[in-house]
Amino acid sequence: MSFYVALKQAPAIIKPVAQKQIRRLLGSQVKGIDARAHVWERPELAHPAVGLTPAKLHQLLTGAESGNINDMLALFEDMEERDSHIFAELDKRKRSLLSLDWYIKPPSDATAAEKEQAATIQTLMHAIDDFDVVIKDALDAIGKGFSGQEINWVRDGATWYAESLEFVLPQKFVIAPDNKTIMLGNGSDDPEPLWDHAFMMHTHKAKSGYLVRGGLHRILAWPYVFKNYSVRDLAEFLEIYGLPMRLGTYPAGATESEKFTLLKAVMDIGHRAAGIIPQGMQIDFKEAAKGNSDPFESMIKWCEMSQSKAILGGTLTTQADGKSSTNALGNIHEVARLEIRDSDAKQLASTISKSLVASQMRLNYPSVHPRRYPKFEFDLSEPEDITTFSEAIPKLAGVNGMRIGVEWLHSKLNIPMAGEDEAIVSAGTTTNMSMDTAPTALTAALNARYAALAAGADPVTTERGNIAAAERGIDDATSTEAYAQNITDMSAALGQAMVDKLSSATSYDEALALLMTATPDAAVDELSANLEQYLCAAGLWGTLHSQSLPKALDDRDGDA
Repeated sequence: MSFYVALKQAPAIIKPVAQKQIRRLLGSQVKGIDARAHVWERPELAHPAVGLTPAKLHQLLTGAESGNINDMLALFEDMEERDSHIFAELDKRKRSLLSLDWYIKPPSDATAAEKEQAATIQTLMHAIDDFDVVIKDALDAIGKGFSGQEINWVRDGATWYAESLEFVLPQKFVIAPDNKTIMLGNGSDDPEPLWDHAFMMHTHKAKSGYLVRGGLHRILAWPYVFKNYSVRDLAEFLEIYGLPMRLGTYPAGATESEKFTLLKAVMDIGHRAAGIIPQGMQIDFKEAAKGNSDPFESMIKWCEMSQSKAILGGTLTTQADGKSSTNALGNIHEVARLEIRDSDAKQLASTISKSLVASQMRLNYPSVHPRRYPKFEFDLSEPEDITTFSEAIPKLAGVNGMRIGVEWLHSKLNIPMAGEDEAIVSAGTTTNMSMDTAPTALTAALNARYAALAAGADPVTTERGNIAAAERGIDDATSTEAYAQNITDMSAALGQAMVDKLSSATSYDEALALLMTATPDAAVDELSANLEQYLCAAGLWGTLHSQSLPKALDDRDGDA
């Protein structure tokens, strides 16, 4: 029974409360507050990055710890807009989750009904518009510590689902004095609690501590300030580099207006190569400005490498210099990247499970206990090397005692199991599979031989039974329509001339010799391999037969 059906059947005394909840689900808390707010109550319009100094940065960060987070959040916005390196590295980290598949996982030991509920929730989740954008907006919390999106609910009959999510600027939220609860600011000192099921609030812990200190931008802010100083100094250096020093002299008694005219001429002449000065004044050109930009560039590089380490856990993806960019180092950086990606994915999956999934379960299946809600999960499994597995699995499968599960192998290689009505990809052609039937029959007879010997059965009786079984296996394998068709197909592939030669051969050895002298061809190689299997199996059978059967038969004849 859904929330809407339960409302219709609810007692009259609680219907007003439920109807208020429905109005909130179909409304917008953010738009209601914005309609009451004034223009000057929009903190997102501030830009504290202008004229930022270490002292001002310290003041912003400590002020946020006292409850005034708007200036700090506005600074974080400016940092992403003004520093292309921070933006690029954060964008890489956010987009790494967009390539991951996700699914709704039923609870442990799920019943048929719970599996059906999980499938329904997954269908409703796929109905959300631009879910990749929802994921990326939620990951804005990596830098700022939290991110909020308002859920737009839609009712289709008795079913509630989230049609879309709208990103809410972080400056619109307020952190309660407990440093845990997030509330919606309304331009006054009395913020409003968030409506139930109205928001998906994602909190990201880049470091342990209070929520206001959990964002990664607090760590990036200091390299950002130092880098700005170095960029400014480098620009000033490049502006005067190579220009001679100009020194103006004015006579005693010069007026302030004359001094200003001389100063303006000294400053302009370096760029325009022309100027005028009053009579009696002069401009001397000294040695051109010297130096190099290495100190400034080194400082900028250090700041950007520090930012890359904080965001991505390494510098190889953006600071490769051709010297330290080895394959081993690349593998280490790849491991660090995956660890960070997996951590981000698990934190976001937990948020989606507690907000979107739980809200849809609460509205559509109100009688289900929260412990039995399904979970949102990203697929973080990495496929193994198929080449390595293809070489190792056949060898391991032949080891006595090894039982390799097909489902486990599919999961390791990230290859989905085929459906019942789905075509199956098999190794080789139909010809190969059918031509291998005879060696398989011989192998089965050999296995019976080993089993009989191990059981201590009468050797003569066992040998005669095994011989009869092998003969029946060979007759069955060579008398089927598939076997005849294989011969026909192989004849067409080899050509009539080669078929005539093979027909004249009196033994397997002679047939193989003909094949060895033939022009290499895929079909020839195929037939050669099959004949080798026949020879191997027949030779092994003959060896075992010669070791045990003659003596046993002689003994039996002597007794007779």
